Amino acid sequence: MARAGGWRTQGAAIIAAMILLASPARAGCNLSDIFNGVKDTFGALGSCSSACADGVGCGAAAFMTSALGGVSADAGQGAVDSFCSQAEGLTDVNKVVGLLNSVGGAGDQAASVLNSVGSLTSVVKCACETEQGAGSVASDLGACMEDALCWLQDELGLGSCYCTRPPPALANCASIDVEHCASKDTYEKWQDPACLASGSIINTNPNGQNDPYMGPWENTLAITTTPQGTLVQQLPPSAEGTGCEGVKYCFCPAPMKADWQQIPNPDSDVDFYVFACECPDGTHPGATMPNGISSCLCDNTNQPAQFSNVLGMCPPPACPTGQVRLGGVGDCVTPCADPKQGMAFDGSCCNPAQMNTCGQCCPAGTTPDPKSGSCVPAPQPPK
Repeated sequence: MARAGGWRTQGAAIIAAMILLASPARAGCNLSDIFNGVKDTFGALGSCSSACADGVGCGAAAFMTSALGGVSADAGQGAVDSFCSQAEGLTDVNKVVGLLNSVGGAGDQAASVLNSVGSLTSVVKCACETEQGAGSVASDLGACMEDALCWLQDELGLGSCYCTRPPPALANCASIDVEHCASKDTYEKWQDPACLASGSIINTNPNGQNDPYMGPWENTLAITTTPQGTLVQQLPPSAEGTGCEGVKYCFCPAPMKADWQQIPNPDSDVDFYVFACECPDGTHPGATMPNGISSCLCDNTNQPAQFSNVLGMCPPPACPTGQVRLGGVGDCVTPCADPKQGMAFDGSCCNPAQMNTCGQCCPAGTTPDPKSGSCVPAPQPPK
């Protein structure tokens, strides 16, 4: 019993230290810094939302991201940066393919993919931002985690740092189609990417809870949640002899919802839960973006949701030809026939001098009152 209690204590210490990234070897290496770095990199990839307005563009962006990752591995990150700076804003597929070939990025294979996309500039920008961001995060996060894991092994008597782990990798945290998966048996769910995608973050406890007893010998989760979103990191086992895997991570930006979906495992008494970044109410998931989460499409327009839009993430559909939408989100109305007239918030037209500060046309016999903002009886001429 004393030994088991010691293991529990060690496991709890490992988890606490990992979550705090308490390695003394690297000053400023903490989860808050990593969260902010990931958030700033992947929290607002507007170009990816535009590229993923349809599945073709999203697939092309994922292909390009993978190709650029290969370029970075073979020729260095400088080759990627050079391609991205020269390809930015290009609308000619042949020029983009030529640049990709010049840095060894399988441009000929990309040609057929890029020829079918709706917005070439968005696809290229999405791929560049994702690859460059992932490279930067991997460098910083990898250095922190390498220090932390090595320090923990030494401190807790689990052996020295015996391997150099690969750079952290973006996990697949796409939305899970619960209704689609509910009709499938266990084997089908494990084989269906819509229910369990390759590269997913899987845990044996719900809600991202860790098991302090087995901490050194199994994957451990470090989760940070703020109003800006949720960062989930799957940390590899730290005990010697458990392999040399790297960290997997993904960032679920607000207002998307971090969720854990249970995966049936009838042949075992161990439950599995997969992390999914779900689209907010009023939207539905589209294709998976290169950053590992689903694009979110508005229910009312099927267009990409705009999370930072001051008028709402899902603006109403475009008005019929010849009409305008009041205030950007109101009803569709026909513009005033007389360009000298002003349009009130209800779509009516009047002399601008008859419009009060609340955007209403004052009826005949009344006049705008600048103090109250309403319409008051017009002064009567002397008899």
